[in-house]
Amino acid sequence: MSHSSLIITSLMGLVGAVILTVICLFITTMGYLPPLLVNPIFVGGLFAFFLALSLAEIPVMIFGLRYMVLSPNPKAHYAVGLTNFGYPLFAGVYAAVFILLTAYFWLGLLLGSLSIVRFITAVVFLRK
Repeated sequence: MSHSSLIITSLMGLVGAVILTVICLFITTMGYLPPLLVNPIFVGGLFAFFLALSLAEIPVMIFGLRYMVLSPNPKAHYAVGLTNFGYPLFAGVYAAVFILLTAYFWLGLLLGSLSIVRFITAVVFLRK
């Protein structure tokens, strides 16, 4: 799989994360879904959990993606493309769940901004 196709699939995941986060921000700000978690201790715990999960995934996913990129199996390239798409997208999924549950926009956007970090790590570390 070429480096440009890796960049494209990762960029598609980044765009998907942005779209998902914006949709959840819209749903919450318009009042269609009231926040379910309002206790600051639970909100902080959920934020810490999603932040730790999102940060812990980065080295594991980069290691796995690098292993798949170097695989001689031609079918592995499809798995690399799909996994590389989901890699930055899931930071947006964590942000979307957090925003919908708590309605803390800035913390949700902070979680969503980790998709940019994931995009950069995919571009930098996934080279043949």
